[in-house]
Amino acid sequence: MAIKNNLDEIVNVDIEISTPASTDESFSNILFVVEAPDGEATEEIGSSVIAISQAADLNDYGFSSKHQAYIMATVAYSQSPEPDTIYVVVRQEEDGEDSETAYESMTTVLNRALEAGGWYGIALSKTFLNAADLEEAIKWTEANNKLFGFSFTDSELPVTTTNYFRSFAVYGGDVPDVEVIPDENYYISLAMMAKCFGYDPGSETWALKTLAGVYPCKLSSTMKTYCDSNNITYFTTYASKNITSSMGGKVLGDEWIDTIRFRDWLKNDMQERVFNLLVLNQKIPFTDDGITSVEGKMEESLKAGQDVGGIAPTEYDDDDNEIPGYTITVPKSADLTDTQKASRQLTGCKFTAKLAGAIQAVDISGNLIYA
Repeated sequence: MAIKNNLDEIVNVDIEISTPASTDESFSNILFVVEAPDGEATEEIGSSVIAISQAADLNDYGFSSKHQAYIMATVAYSQSPEPDTIYVVVRQEEDGEDSETAYESMTTVLNRALEAGGWYGIALSKTFLNAADLEEAIKWTEANNKLFGFSFTDSELPVTTTNYFRSFAVYGGDVPDVEVIPDENYYISLAMMAKCFGYDPGSETWALKTLAGVYPCKLSSTMKTYCDSNNITYFTTYASKNITSSMGGKVLGDEWIDTIRFRDWLKNDMQERVFNLLVLNQKIPFTDDGITSVEGKMEESLKAGQDVGGIAPTEYDDDDNEIPGYTITVPKSADLTDTQKASRQLTGCKFTAKLAGAIQAVDISGNLIYA
């Protein structure tokens, strides 16, 4: 019997599988902060963070259909597109004075949820939509690079912290033909988040969106002016269609919500691409070729942002001069000092990108003439 020759004797090939790293950052999942369950449970939630994919999943943890957590989940999963995953954390009770229910601080519960990770947006139960908890949540959100939305039904904004860029407010009052504001309208902000998180960051606006499971408001002209002047979104009826306000979709600090979300996504995407470049290669030399490879990863990220619609495409002026959507500058190896190279830290990589923006209102002028 002839012996089969092994090609390894002549050409030996050793293949190492390199797996790129990925972060657990999400720009599509929402965290619910709620009070304890009110019914029988087959699963224990305690102080842990759980993940659900439909409202009915809450039944296993003892949340009845009348619980605020269930109402929140019903509103969120009524949207189209709807969320893939919602995270739920219970704010733990503490001993309070005069037999009143007291809770751990908003900072404590959000820090606990942060350790679990996997979420980006924050929604609070109606129970916690008071000025003190809202103020604390707004400040925590700003410090931890998340996005927080809340709804209110009184005639004035319940917070004074309006100079923050990661929290947005939605007015849910003035619902016609009801004696009591429906609980669902305390979660119009959640409905917006659930729907808009279904779109890729940079591809969406938060204005002019149809929402399900919540009730449109019939605002007075005074209330409309108040909301528009204070960067407050509202859900109302235009031409028999229930949509979010045309100039809505802003954070309290007067920036578009979609811009904040896209910026967060772009930062994470670029970090991940450059990180994988450094990790998956045996060495990135401190030469022009090495610097160019870093530049290439920056360009990949910016191109992805352009493809989704967050960054403007290349355009041309009236003289056919190119106006690029983004530009990148990196240093030349020869321009860096020996000390800079010895540090092995590449600095001076910069980019400028034009936001694509969005059209949310249109002014048209015309003239009719006799033929």
